[in-house]
Amino acid sequence: MSNPERPVFNDRYEIHSRIGRGGMADVFLARDRLLDRPVAVKVLFPEYATDPSFVERFRREAQAAANLNHPNIVGVYDWGRQGGTYFIVMEYVNGRTLAELLKADGPLSANRAVDVAGEVTAALSFAHRNGVVHRDVKPGNILVSPSGTVKVADFGIARALNSSTEADLTQAGAVMGTATYFSPEQAQGANPDPRSDLYSLGIVMYEMVSGRPPFQGENPVGIAYKQVHEQPRPLSAARPDVARGYEAIVMRLLAKDPGNRYPTAEDLRADLVRFRSGQQPVALASATGTDPTRMGPSAAAAAASTAVVRSTPAVVAATAPPAELTRVQPEVVRARPVGGYSIDEPPVYSDFNEPPSRTGWLVAGLILLAGVLTLGTVLIVRQVSKGDSKPPEVVFPLLSLTSQPVDVAEKLLQDQGLVPIRSAQLSETVPVNEVWDQSPKAGESVRKGDKITLIYNPGKGTVALPLLVGLTQDEAVKKLTALGLTNAIVGQESDTILAGQVVLQDPPASDVKPGSRVTLTVSLGKGKIEVPNVLNLDSNTAAAQLGAKGFTITTATQADETIPAGRVVSTEPPPGTTVDKGSAVKIVISDGPPKIALPNVEGLSLEDAVSKLSGNFQWSMKTTDVPFGDARDGKVISQSPGPGAQVPKGTTVTLLVGKALPPPTTVPTTSTTVKTTTTPPPVTIKPPTTT
Repeated sequence: MSNPERPVFNDRYEIHSRIGRGGMADVFLARDRLLDRPVAVKVLFPEYATDPSFVERFRREAQAAANLNHPNIVGVYDWGRQGGTYFIVMEYVNGRTLAELLKADGPLSANRAVDVAGEVTAALSFAHRNGVVHRDVKPGNILVSPSGTVKVADFGIARALNSSTEADLTQAGAVMGTATYFSPEQAQGANPDPRSDLYSLGIVMYEMVSGRPPFQGENPVGIAYKQVHEQPRPLSAARPDVARGYEAIVMRLLAKDPGNRYPTAEDLRADLVRFRSGQQPVALASATGTDPTRMGPSAAAAAASTAVVRSTPAVVAATAPPAELTRVQPEVVRARPVGGYSIDEPPVYSDFNEPPSRTGWLVAGLILLAGVLTLGTVLIVRQVSKGDSKPPEVVFPLLSLTSQPVDVAEKLLQDQGLVPIRSAQLSETVPVNEVWDQSPKAGESVRKGDKITLIYNPGKGTVALPLLVGLTQDEAVKKLTALGLTNAIVGQESDTILAGQVVLQDPPASDVKPGSRVTLTVSLGKGKIEVPNVLNLDSNTAAAQLGAKGFTITTATQADETIPAGRVVSTEPPPGTTVDKGSAVKIVISDGPPKIALPNVEGLSLEDAVSKLSGNFQWSMKTTDVPFGDARDGKVISQSPGPGAQVPKGTTVTLLVGKALPPPTTVPTTSTTVKTTTTPPPVTIKPPTTT
């Protein structure tokens, strides 16, 4: 289940945990949400993301590895930009590096080391045939799954065979690679070729059985000097029980002159197959004077058991490195991993002890034995050459050649004196040019000169599909059309990839059938979203709803007679408008009705004051007593709010109006006031007198 708190790259790759750290990138375990599978995401350190040369090297790793579709090479699915840096999406290998295995479990047996080297050789052979030199073969870049499958990772400094020095991003005087494992020609700044990868693999094979590489030093410059000027200590001196054939293969790989190494990875793989099947390797034959192609397995084994004479190269005393090697930049040739899945620094090894001195009698015995063997060989040849007698035919079991590239299988048969016959038969399950059957079968007895039929898949009319990720849609479609391939376009939103660029292709870069359809996932740029309707909501609720959809919010206020203060009047863009994800939306919040200045009505009669307020304001009245005959009677004494106040239209204004008291009455007093009255005096009517 997705965790909303985990970072997601390209809206697709959900980052879970860091599983490795290299010289210029971290590697994380992630989940591909689209295909629901685990992947490894390599993220360039931010400090390198601003350096065009590092970014180009990072892009080139994705390009180189994506074009190498092989079961022994870690696949690359995608790449892009996120948060100011760059990332590569790779196949997740649930296992450990060879460096971690050697550190935890110790040296391997010769047979197990040959098994590992054989799969590495298959990967290098495929890369070399496709014009790519790895240039950083080392245990930290070799992954081993729990089932034993071996995969080569980190083509971060891989180089196309026809690229120039400038395109190769190699600075003047700088050496790309890891000093412990790179070849003498790399240490001297020369352009490496496929044989340089074979030298590095020889270092790895040496370390797998001895527990340590042949050259160590206090710093990369010292190690580089030894790679150029010193011979490796014989492997048997570090591990006496090592098989002689294995040592011969390793010592041939570690030849200082590339011309003395195996010519190709296919030649090396053929010799590894000989060793693993109990036959004498060509490398040992060249050291003993025997030829494994002219004898059966039993004779070859006998020759191997008696071939004890070895060439012990002289050890050159280590002195100060010459001036031309001091230009090797430590940050480039440092021994710590560069990319890939390696986490730990390479183990620090102590110097080898000097090989034990040979006593005089042992040396003399070896010389005598060599002379006897040489004399015996000469006598046998002379005896056979006399007369018409022919040497007896040697019968030997036929090797299994299935799962081998057809050209490698042919070479193996020719080395045994057999005649290969190709038989092309299509197969839907077998890789192109791989042997999937043979006649006679493996284990059957054969003789020199016998014809062996190799049934292989010719790959009917395959087309090399290139890496299209990073191109524009038009560029990718043009390339597909030129190759006779069809296409389907799928849009995908992306916050990091420009609209119109290809972010994914299916199938990835590989050999496909003519007319195949290639699905291109093209960036639509940032996703589109509608502005929701938040009108008349309070400002806090509206901001929360917009923020939840990823909008950036700005605010403004506006007077409105109908929308209460604090609520949303409008949005810019308006509701329902389709915009880019993350766009800014301005919400306009009501301040309430517009405010106007309150007129001064103080001193006016109530009638005049009401007339002046009508139309914009409401009014209410309160009265206050004023003396009888006061000029304020019936007039506005004060108003609230006061004159000039800015108030919303429709505000109620309270008017204080004067009200005169009734006229006063005079009350007489007994002490000082004599009340006069106009009442006439009473008239006394006297009754008539009777006489």
